[in-house]
Amino acid sequence: MVMSSGQLLLELLLAMAISAIILPALLMGFVVTREGRAQQQQRFDATTKSRDAYDAVRTARERGWQFVSTNGIYHPILVGNTWELATGSATIDGYTESVTVTDVFRDAQGNIAESGTRDPSTKRITIRISWNTPLPADVTSTYYVTRFDNTVYAESTYADFDAGTKTHTQVTNTNGGEVTLSANTKGQWCTPVLSSVEINLPGTPKAVTAVEGQIYVSTGATTDSNQDSFAHVLVSNADPPVFTLRGKIKGYKTSAVYGEPNWGYVATTHDTREVVIINLNQFDDEPNKIYHQEGYFNTVNDSGNSVSTDADTVFVFNDRGYVTAGNYLYVFDLSSRSGSRSKVGKRIQFANSGDTAGDIYGRVIDGHTYIFIAIQGSTPEELKIADVTNPSDTNQWKIVGGINIEPNNCSTLESGKAIFVNPAGTRAYISSTNDASFKEYFTIDTTNKTSPSLVGGFATNPPCTNGGGYEANGMNPEQSVIVSLLENRAILVGVSGEEYQMLNITDEAHPARCGGLQYNNGLYGVAAVREADGDAFAYIITGDNPRKLKMIQGGPDGPYLESGTYESKTVDIGSTATFNRFEATADVPVNTTLTYQIAITDAVSNSCNDVAFTFVGPDGTSNTYFATSSAIPISDDNNGYENPGRCLRYRAYLTTTNYYVSPILRDILFNYSP
Repeated sequence: MVMSSGQLLLELLLAMAISAIILPALLMGFVVTREGRAQQQQRFDATTKSRDAYDAVRTARERGWQFVSTNGIYHPILVGNTWELATGSATIDGYTESVTVTDVFRDAQGNIAESGTRDPSTKRITIRISWNTPLPADVTSTYYVTRFDNTVYAESTYADFDAGTKTHTQVTNTNGGEVTLSANTKGQWCTPVLSSVEINLPGTPKAVTAVEGQIYVSTGATTDSNQDSFAHVLVSNADPPVFTLRGKIKGYKTSAVYGEPNWGYVATTHDTREVVIINLNQFDDEPNKIYHQEGYFNTVNDSGNSVSTDADTVFVFNDRGYVTAGNYLYVFDLSSRSGSRSKVGKRIQFANSGDTAGDIYGRVIDGHTYIFIAIQGSTPEELKIADVTNPSDTNQWKIVGGINIEPNNCSTLESGKAIFVNPAGTRAYISSTNDASFKEYFTIDTTNKTSPSLVGGFATNPPCTNGGGYEANGMNPEQSVIVSLLENRAILVGVSGEEYQMLNITDEAHPARCGGLQYNNGLYGVAAVREADGDAFAYIITGDNPRKLKMIQGGPDGPYLESGTYESKTVDIGSTATFNRFEATADVPVNTTLTYQIAITDAVSNSCNDVAFTFVGPDGTSNTYFATSSAIPISDDNNGYENPGRCLRYRAYLTTTNYYVSPILRDILFNYSP
């Protein structure tokens, strides 16, 4: 068959088109195949280099943790026949080699995580070998390296623990050696014993208050210029303590006293100095121990005219003084203690004419300043609460609430004598004068300041002996004091009956006597102090002739003290190491706590003998405490706490609110790596 020229041309064009499609693909395949073989060789070589880098990391780790513990980028080098890691990445024969060292973090369960607690004994190693020809690519692998030359220091025996320093703690040998709170060999509140420690007081004591190391007594029975009106007694921190009369003032008839470390305040009958401010650091007559009277406050009415009514109570806090005179509460400025002090705001009437306050107490609660007033006399309410926050706000400068403890006509003699308010302002503890038909000590729920209520409910008539409160059984209270809200103990003192009664106030509705003392000459005031070292005392003023200040040592009613600290001996591990974890075995019963702090530092002159220790918790500061076994924080800033370090101590902090049980530290061990 003979083709026409047109048909031939068409077939030629079709062949050329097919070739244009197929030939480039065939040529590209030949090129890719050739480059793929090259890329495969590059990857093979990179994998070999990655193995060499891993060998370099392993070799460095075997030489010592310090050779892989610093974060950064490195590359492997051969030094002789040994692999080492050199700083920075390196490009050799077209390959860029890097070994990156980074931290490892663990979550609360100890698993590796992106964030959490840094693990000082594990590092993440990322090895990357990259190249750019014939095509950009890399080989990357990740490993973890850990310390494997860990060492342990442990303390678990009596001898181990006994070498430490014990502060209100003891080392026992019940099960081979353990640390507990100290046995209570001092006083117990509910088994009071009158101490031989005493001092004769100048004048006739009327009231007493105290802070640690100092006791303040108002002693003025008359306005005689030779009458001792105030006594300031120092208490030594010895066992037993020693009383020393440091100073006094004369010439005032006094009814109440308040004391601070540098100042004393007495409420007087003076017509223009109802409160006298005493400088306890300055004498007018040092040989005769007469203090300097720094300032005073004169009660004035809201027109500025002097009021001659005698002062009955005084209280001080937050640069203000509070005094009651007659049936009014006055507030005065104490931004300075010198000279005449000015009245703040209007005076506040809290009772009927002729009635007075037996005691006052102040607290700041939710931004409001409240004064709680125990009232004596015909006023129905035995307790009233004044808001004295802002004198220019009539809603914050007035009586806001009160309570009539015996509204059911169980008594006509109820009269507030002394008052204490807990720090939260939710409870007021008030004592009253004796009444054969009613009780003498009550707990008031003051959560609602406008409507306080009697815990345990009101008594009914008849009988009048039920409801809330405590019956003093013939004692006529002069003063009451809370010695410890933690221990739920209060003291009631007075005349007649059993003059010193110790109350267990755990049952708020029905406080119960747990101990007491007979003192036939009467007790006219009591103050209680718990010192920073744990010692606790009740100071009482007596009706003896001459009048005396006496002491009863108190404390938890149980075999253990409430808190203590154990500090280990210094441990020298011989060389600088990183401390990884500590593990403690302990018993921590309900109502007890056991926490820890760790101190590590470098040696000084190759010795741990004279080093200074800084104790820290899990965040590396002294503000936190370990609650259980834990990783130990790292710090290497050459300032205080150091880890790595060579010298170690630890502290254990023990507390209890149930004085019949103690936490127990049985053993402790520290894992560290040279």
